[in-house]
Amino acid sequence: MDLFWTTVCLLPILLGHFITIWGNYFRASSQFQHSISKVTTPASEKQRISIWERHDSRFGFTVKFWCLASLIVVMNIYWFVLTTVMSRADYVSSFGVTLGNVRAIAYGGSQALLLDTSIILFLVLRRSMLHALGFTYPEIIPLHRWLGVAMFIWATIHAFFYGAYYIIQGTFWANIAFTDKTRGTRNMPGVFAWFGIIVMAFFALPRFRRWVYPVFLYVHRAGTFVFFIGLVMHYPSMMIWYYMLPGFILFLLDRFVPKIIQARSIDPAASCALNADADIIRVKFTSPEPMKPYYPGDYITVQVPGLGNVHHPFTIASYWPEDPYSITLYMRVFGESKMSWTKALAARCGTDDKGITIRTNVDGVFGDRRHDYLKSETMVIFVAGAAITTFMALIKAIAAQIAVSNNPLRMKLHLICTFRTRSELHAYGSFLHQITRDPRFTSWLHVEIYVSRPDKPNTLMGAHAHVIKNDIQVPGQTKKKDRKNFLQRTGTKLKRALSGRTMVNVPAPTMTAVVVNDEKAKAITSLEDTGLQRSNSANSTTMTIAGPSSPTSLSSEEPLSDKPTKSMTYKEHALPTFEAASADSVSKKLALFDLLTSALLAAIPLAFYYGMRSVHFEGDSQWCLTAKAKDKWTIFVCQWTYALVPGLVHTVVMLALGYTGIFVARKVHVRHHKRANGQDVESTAAAVSTAAVQEEKQSVTDGNWDDGDVVYSRGRMDVRKVINSFVDQGVGKKENGQGLATVFAGGPEGFVGMIERQVQKASWSVEFHRETWAP
Repeated sequence: MDLFWTTVCLLPILLGHFITIWGNYFRASSQFQHSISKVTTPASEKQRISIWERHDSRFGFTVKFWCLASLIVVMNIYWFVLTTVMSRADYVSSFGVTLGNVRAIAYGGSQALLLDTSIILFLVLRRSMLHALGFTYPEIIPLHRWLGVAMFIWATIHAFFYGAYYIIQGTFWANIAFTDKTRGTRNMPGVFAWFGIIVMAFFALPRFRRWVYPVFLYVHRAGTFVFFIGLVMHYPSMMIWYYMLPGFILFLLDRFVPKIIQARSIDPAASCALNADADIIRVKFTSPEPMKPYYPGDYITVQVPGLGNVHHPFTIASYWPEDPYSITLYMRVFGESKMSWTKALAARCGTDDKGITIRTNVDGVFGDRRHDYLKSETMVIFVAGAAITTFMALIKAIAAQIAVSNNPLRMKLHLICTFRTRSELHAYGSFLHQITRDPRFTSWLHVEIYVSRPDKPNTLMGAHAHVIKNDIQVPGQTKKKDRKNFLQRTGTKLKRALSGRTMVNVPAPTMTAVVVNDEKAKAITSLEDTGLQRSNSANSTTMTIAGPSSPTSLSSEEPLSDKPTKSMTYKEHALPTFEAASADSVSKKLALFDLLTSALLAAIPLAFYYGMRSVHFEGDSQWCLTAKAKDKWTIFVCQWTYALVPGLVHTVVMLALGYTGIFVARKVHVRHHKRANGQDVESTAAAVSTAAVQEEKQSVTDGNWDDGDVVYSRGRMDVRKVINSFVDQGVGKKENGQGLATVFAGGPEGFVGMIERQVQKASWSVEFHRETWAP
């Protein structure tokens, strides 16, 4: 049976997984290049989203999702009916019609439960064979949850009908107790396994999971351990690992191999900066060599020692071809809960002007998203706050494709953003300024920005200074004696304010004069091209700034120009494609390392597994035959040994290899990086191991623009009005059918749900995609 199972089941699964991982490095690149080329196909050629990728209008799932869900449902029903019918005749002949039918149903429920047990871990893999069919992790997770519900139902059916069987016999309490004279000693682990499922189901409820996600995760892990151990002890069959071992192997490979690869390449010291005005954290990871290529929509998970062992997922905001040596994340700070991970991280980070180096562990990159939506003729993106990071790389990739293609642009893209405050808008100021001012974007990208709330009372961008039509207005109520110290304290922030200009429709401001030290004058040099008057002396610089108490000093002969300057076009920041950045060559190197690591982590523990299967613990290797002459407890111990030990030894060995691999990868990374820089290896390794917090000077990444501003509208976004404007323009007409218009909604669950409801009310014939923050 071992040879047959290994040849027919286990080896094909492992080989299929290895082929998928190898193909993932190259398929992602080829699929994305194929999809992104559709945005510049001839206008006469209509591209439609394939039926396989289309979403239903009611639940928002794709056709392929429903096909996979239907297959799992059919397998569950078939397995239950098959095992019940096949066992019914023997049970009826042995126990009578009533008891025989009851036991047959209980047995059928247990076998269906084992079937789901063999699938459940396969549905939480971030890299699996399902991805070759176009599935992504966010799409598969709902199936994992539903299968968990199915396991709870089958376990309850099994427990209920076996309980009924014992009650009819009058032996219920004798069989549900720790005793050596009946099956009670084996039934009790089954009861514990059932309670483990109940606890996991309760803590997995959406509200509780999102409220205290770390608690849910730890309880889920502990409940999983209790369930599997209880299941094996309740049903100590030598063949039970035929169901469970493939899922265990793939799950542990999925959890360890990406961590080992990133520990080998990414520096553990990451730059962390907090924009306190906007409650946005910017984290940047670097590597001495090109990282694994990541594509729009991909994400990584981040763990910070000292803030728990949970890895938190975040969408990558940077564009890989632009800088293959770094990854940038933007994290919204959620301070509503005392257990907030982002709030604890914000307390460790520096400011926008001076970042802090913190130690991190990275897992990923994950995603493997299909990009069929790029076949659409019109794409509308609704984003709230930090969700804009999901689409930053996509917008840059489209611009890069347009730049290298000789074909005319076919697709129209509308980006509609809403931010809580203007400070939050400025957290992404560089990107927003570029897409609204750079001709490489403005020719095809239509952007609308809304700011719904006023800034915090003590916010620089709101209370101390705000930018109106390229002019800085400082409140006149600032005390004269404190004005000098105020500007000294916020000099670099003032530069950020100047570089993150916004424009609103308000009356032209008046001007006043403020004296600033020469040391801080450099922070305001960008005023030179805005038409503001400045005079220099030996010890001070007089700057004319907007204020409420003096007449305007703007010269009518130098009106503000909307014509893009060289700095506004960002020509010095090229937007290469993935091909130009040699994504395939980088992928090949990492794919070989990935395959070798995966093969070692799978083969070595399997050798231990088969070694333990061949050991004779008690007499004959089949069911402890010599123990039958002994007491019941000895038989149970012998059966548990045969059932538990091989799988547990395999798991322990795989865990030990995985953690050792991560440790070795970090050491190799430190040595490789420091030798390349000619630094001392041992001292550097010691510094990294202690996770010493270091301050580092950072340039202001919000931009340095000579002219131009980010235009926004005050107030809440009227989604219904926006959608009706698209309908009036003929976007998403029902007579045109599905596949020509795509709508993305990104942000909190409430925002995405509101967008989805408005899309349904408008009877809009569009493909709707959800991008939520819910864990």
